[in-house]
Amino acid sequence: MKANRQQQRGYIMLDLLIVMSLTVLILSTTSVWLYKTIRYTNEVAQRDSHARNISRISLQLRSDARDASSVSADADTLTIINKKNSIEYQIDANSIHRKMTGGDKAHHDDFTFVDNAKLVWTEADSSKSAALEIRRDFSHLSASKTTQTKGLDIRIVIRAAAEASQ
Repeated sequence: MKANRQQQRGYIMLDLLIVMSLTVLILSTTSVWLYKTIRYTNEVAQRDSHARNISRISLQLRSDARDASSVSADADTLTIINKKNSIEYQIDANSIHRKMTGGDKAHHDDFTFVDNAKLVWTEADSSKSAALEIRRDFSHLSASKTTQTKGLDIRIVIRAAAEASQ
């Protein structure tokens, strides 16, 4: 009886196919989750950077406008002139470049916003105030294909000092 009984060693082909197909299924599902996690992480990092740059430019504009004698703006450029120097903010696609000239040295700074941000300078009250509007297009997030209006992130208004403008 012992001679007729064969000991079975190893796996049959069906067992191997089942294990391989389950492994492929688990790996493909995991790779989709990994891709989505990386994509969402990048979006969160970009939004965080956007918010930090809004805060930075808001503080910088307030500081620059504190002792400004005049403020002028067109669609792409804001110029602030004070007693010591001239400060220019230039819009380039989704970023703003700040250049301060005058005094003993020049200073440059950059503020970068999300890719779908629209930046525009507006002027009011003839060289006494200007505003920076930062808008983002949220239409790509909509479930329907109707276009949404562009959402206003922030509107920063700066004014020349009252005593300096008189």
